[in-house]
Amino acid sequence: MTLLITESDVIKCAALKDYVEAAEDGYRQMGLGLAETLPRREVRIRGKDLPHADPRMTKVSDGLALLEESGIVVVSLGYSFPGKKDPSRRFLKYLVSADNGDVLAIVDSFKVGANRTGAGGALGAKLLSRKDSHTAGMVGAGNQARIQLRFLRVVREITRAYVFSRTPSKSQKFADDMEKELSIDVTPVAQIPEMRGKVDIMVTATQSFTPIVKAEDLLPGIHVNVIGADDPPKIELEGDALRKADKLVIAAEDCLSAGQLAIPIAEGKIAREQIYATMGEIAARRKPGRERDDEITIFHSPGLTLEDGAACFMVYTRARQLGLGRVIPDPFDLNPSALN
Repeated sequence: MTLLITESDVIKCAALKDYVEAAEDGYRQMGLGLAETLPRREVRIRGKDLPHADPRMTKVSDGLALLEESGIVVVSLGYSFPGKKDPSRRFLKYLVSADNGDVLAIVDSFKVGANRTGAGGALGAKLLSRKDSHTAGMVGAGNQARIQLRFLRVVREITRAYVFSRTPSKSQKFADDMEKELSIDVTPVAQIPEMRGKVDIMVTATQSFTPIVKAEDLLPGIHVNVIGADDPPKIELEGDALRKADKLVIAAEDCLSAGQLAIPIAEGKIAREQIYATMGEIAARRKPGRERDDEITIFHSPGLTLEDGAACFMVYTRARQLGLGRVIPDPFDLNPSALN
């Protein structure tokens, strides 16, 4: 039998720190050669020129990952049909036993996907930023930027943040809301250069098709999480900024297909060999993370199905412990007698 875990169950199952721990474990398994994640695929039906994750796009998507130590394969399915009611978007994660093929759980949740992206960024900050980092610079003022700031506070004592958006009213709304929610000082800025020398950790979470963070914006000691550039047209840091990094870390090899790396490599601004490590190698302690306070470190984290698998396995484990979820027939069991 299969455990159906819905959004209300997910909310009860786990705190933000649990997602970060799950992400670290998933990346550790990958770094040890005990996990595999395949690039996300999308069939874009309408709004094909819109960036990934734009809610106006009509699409169906999938992802696949294996976590051997956890003993699961995750099959991630999503669809977005903006004109459809109740719901217009759906995100289903099937946890399949790597032992016998049983569907252990179906996680029907948008929050898991949003939180696993936040956890990926937090893990980058945990392993690559200075331990005494206290200030964050948020480039972008949308929902994911809010999630990223919440998750940063799990791994670092963030007491002040700055926010930039091309729409000043969004920056102000972000600052007002997050200042109230997190009880920290949040200041809107009119331009990214106003953050220079003020932020220990910068997070880019935009839909930009042109570089908006320049090399001169990155001073010694800063760590940058590149979150929004998750699609072939998207790029947030210019090639010279990437080249300035002492350690350029990617989530996985499929990062190379996103514009953030593909465009500067095609332009000759950086070479594939300048990528220092994958996050799995660092999480598995096969390569060191930050070694000096003056290093510039960059982590490209566009979101992986591996993170979905790690987060959903954590949620599944917690749901069983707490007696949450609803038992349903295994959807892959096509035995006619089971369908009657």
